[in-house]
Amino acid sequence: MKQLGLFCLLLLSGFSAVSVQAQQVVKGKVTDFQSGEPVPGTNVLVKGTSRGTTTNFEGDYNLQLQEGDSVLVFSSVGFESEEVPVNGRTQINVELISDIQSLKEVVVVGYGTQKKQDISSSVSTIDQSEFNDIPTSSFDAAIQGRASGLNISSPSGTPGGQTNINIRGATSISASSQPLFIIDGIPVEVKNNSVLSSNIQPINPLAELNPNDIESVTILKDASAAAIYGSRGANGVILITTKRGSAGRDKLNIGYYAGFSEATNVPDMMSSSEWIGFLNAAAEFDGLGENYWNEILGDPNDPNLPNYDVYDEVLRTGTINNADISYSGGTEKFNYYLSGNYFNQKGIQVGQGYERISGRINVDYSPNDKVKISTTTFLARGFHDRTIGENDEYGVIVNAQAWDPRFPLVDENGVYINPFDTYSWWALENPLLIAQEYVNTSKNSRLQSSLSLEWYITPNLTFKSSGGLDYNSLIDRGFVPKGYNQTDIGLGTYGTFESSSWINENTLKYTNTFNDDHFFDALVGITFQESVEEFSVIDASGYSTNQVISTAAAGQITNASDGGFRFGLVSYLARLNYTYDNRYTFTFTGRADGSSRFGENNKFGFFPSGSVGWNVHNESFFPDDSFLTTLKLRGSYGAIGNQSIGSTIAQATYRSSAGYAGQGGTSALQLGNPDLTWEKTVQSDIGIDIGFFNNRLEVTADYFKKDTDGLLLNADIPGSTGFRSLISNNGNIINEGVELSLNTINVESGDFRWTSSFNITWLENEVIDVINDGEILSRNFILKEGEPLSTFYLIKFLGVDPQTGDAVFLDANSDGIINLDDRVVAGNAQPDYYGGFTNNFSYKGWNLSIFFQFQHGNEIFNQSRYAFENYGTLKGGLPFGNQNARSLDYWKEPGDITDIPRPSHADEFSPEAQFQRFSTQYLEDGSYLRLKNVRLGYTFPTESLEKLNLQSLTIYGQAQNLLTFTNYLGFDPEVSTNTASDGSLNTLQGEDFGTLGQARTITIGLNIGL
Repeated sequence: MKQLGLFCLLLLSGFSAVSVQAQQVVKGKVTDFQSGEPVPGTNVLVKGTSRGTTTNFEGDYNLQLQEGDSVLVFSSVGFESEEVPVNGRTQINVELISDIQSLKEVVVVGYGTQKKQDISSSVSTIDQSEFNDIPTSSFDAAIQGRASGLNISSPSGTPGGQTNINIRGATSISASSQPLFIIDGIPVEVKNNSVLSSNIQPINPLAELNPNDIESVTILKDASAAAIYGSRGANGVILITTKRGSAGRDKLNIGYYAGFSEATNVPDMMSSSEWIGFLNAAAEFDGLGENYWNEILGDPNDPNLPNYDVYDEVLRTGTINNADISYSGGTEKFNYYLSGNYFNQKGIQVGQGYERISGRINVDYSPNDKVKISTTTFLARGFHDRTIGENDEYGVIVNAQAWDPRFPLVDENGVYINPFDTYSWWALENPLLIAQEYVNTSKNSRLQSSLSLEWYITPNLTFKSSGGLDYNSLIDRGFVPKGYNQTDIGLGTYGTFESSSWINENTLKYTNTFNDDHFFDALVGITFQESVEEFSVIDASGYSTNQVISTAAAGQITNASDGGFRFGLVSYLARLNYTYDNRYTFTFTGRADGSSRFGENNKFGFFPSGSVGWNVHNESFFPDDSFLTTLKLRGSYGAIGNQSIGSTIAQATYRSSAGYAGQGGTSALQLGNPDLTWEKTVQSDIGIDIGFFNNRLEVTADYFKKDTDGLLLNADIPGSTGFRSLISNNGNIINEGVELSLNTINVESGDFRWTSSFNITWLENEVIDVINDGEILSRNFILKEGEPLSTFYLIKFLGVDPQTGDAVFLDANSDGIINLDDRVVAGNAQPDYYGGFTNNFSYKGWNLSIFFQFQHGNEIFNQSRYAFENYGTLKGGLPFGNQNARSLDYWKEPGDITDIPRPSHADEFSPEAQFQRFSTQYLEDGSYLRLKNVRLGYTFPTESLEKLNLQSLTIYGQAQNLLTFTNYLGFDPEVSTNTASDGSLNTLQGEDFGTLGQARTITIGLNIGL
């Protein structure tokens, strides 16, 4: 019995010993190897498990271990992960090495990643922190000015509206010059698919992507970086990587911001008394006597003269709301990231708004150390409200500016005032009626999903196969109500667009290092892609009521059509990266693309490139004590293509809408060209990367030249063919420039840190050769050799004669008549340079960011001024409409020096007219400096959040488009009316006709980590 008791006692003691061992506690501090500062938020995990903790604000951690827990893994964003054996210790302090310090940070490139020190091509990266929570509907507007070579403009203030994006200049005339977007491996083309595209700002296909889901943005700028995408890389490539889960404690993040918006730089209009007085002056100059208009319009000195500010009715204070939630975490085998987003923006113009709801699930699963399976699923729904004819004679803004200021927009009974009952010829419709009663809605649905499998055949050899789907559906509905000035019967439009694109990519990658000096990274692959598009449109008229706008309620279908396109792409790709002794790097890339879009004789194209780099700072002769820390020289050369054209542009096509006598029929629509091939861009780049004073000052500079040949243009052909023209490869454009980027650590002392980032790009664009040299485009532009794209072709305004007050114009053809035959080349919309400048200040938990964005040298044809700055002209005996208040500074007597002529009632086509619609009288400098974003935030210390069970809490306030310094007289120097097609985005930029610019937006928000 004693023996049994002794045995039980020993057994119990053993269990107790095991229990004590299982409950071993280890603690310590995690600090920055370089600065010695604590690293809060560091993940501390037991290797092989999901058990772990995170460091507090002071970098301290405390973790219970179990039996068999032998290794801890320390990881934090911006630092190299470190594995540390426990070896029975209870105190483990760790110093993490910064990725930047070690120059081993990883940059996402095409089909993989590279260490920054091994990159020999021209690549820029934008971290998510640079555009997180910026109050815009799409991330592309938020990254404007953030990287050299990247030129982004917002043509209007329409919520959810499309941006115009170029990397190192526009490379085409008729095809797209927009870059290729790759979102988690899925290619996305940015184009206007709405049937409601005429004189309406297009919707932005990228607006459905939640900016808060984005981890990083990489911009591939030169041929070496973009050639891996072959026929789609000529305009550059933007790689978007979304967030994914990681092993460690689960994280729940909630973010919300709300704010208001208002119009900026609103052109001042005359009051009723100023307007009548101005018209009286015009009449007097024309010899009609004093106070000519008093009996018709009223006495300008009458204190009871009615006066209404139309802006108060059509412009409003906009609102913006954004809510984000994300949940992420995982183990070493299974990681996940889930997110949801709701965004709602009410525009600053009545009738405009955008709403989005989206969700994302990203999952990674590694059943063993040989296989990794990853999935991405993204679903979004967008709702767009725009205004019909926002850049047209029936636009809201242009009709508001021309409105007779003596009249309200709505009478005391709530009835819209008809402008034909006022004294304004230009006001064709009541602007509030256009904004509220005209309908232009678009509903967009998008699904992106991908599945990939990575097989680690050996530690050096990896096979990856992935499949992706991009599905997009768009439904448009437009309606012009009956009973008003544009139509007595009502006009309706219903359109649909649906596209589905699938892609399969298969790559084999080999990496190895030999003798510690020779690093090889080789990639080969084959990809397949197919895209199918279908569309339909129905136009109708003859509505019995404005309450039911369906085309089924119309009395007549005036047009009904549908169709579709299909294209396929098969590609073979290869890339070799070689680095010797961390000093010399070489990259060779080749891709062969076969596209169904081109002629039978040119289905395939090959796009090679190469680059070299020299890390001079790793040479033995480089002094260790030099103020130079890093020095790299780079050079690249290669050819890339552009296949962003219509899917059937090379084929002979027929239309089935050629009915006759009640019977269906077909007719030839387009002549085929079997020799049609790619627009090819040959690009060279020479760059240098320098780090001074332990990389406190980093400088990157590049010279580049893009030579695009084989432009797709219509060439005249004999009429005996039955056609007037044939699309062919004729033309050459060159973009040449210099990029400069600077990143500095200005002050780093104790808790205070001040850093700056600056970039600037100088660019020259020139049309070298076109088959249709001298072609006049849209009355105001010309396509001419030796000039840039979007070159203005206008009558030259010479000024105001100081003796007579008359406007003087150049009679270019010396025929004694000023008309369109006197137009000359008169500037262009291409900026000479553009860029951005950021300053970040941090002190303890406080952070202040100030970001300026600028552009210089571009010109804008402000055609809006034709409607409200025509110096008193009459049309059909009526004043054109109200006038810009600046017209009050007109010439008054001999000797006056001004650019505003004396007012006159002369018709615009009369020799006595004081203006010419298509003249440099309305051509302005579009240069600007914009305080784009100011953000002040505070992150609470971890200790103060423990009682609330919060991991993090940040509150902030920010202002977007706070101030704009410019001489431009319109709403916004970024606006552009012509945005409906690729050709317009290339050749017709810089025209403003009733376009409302970006808003000033003030928001407050918070981010909570649980």
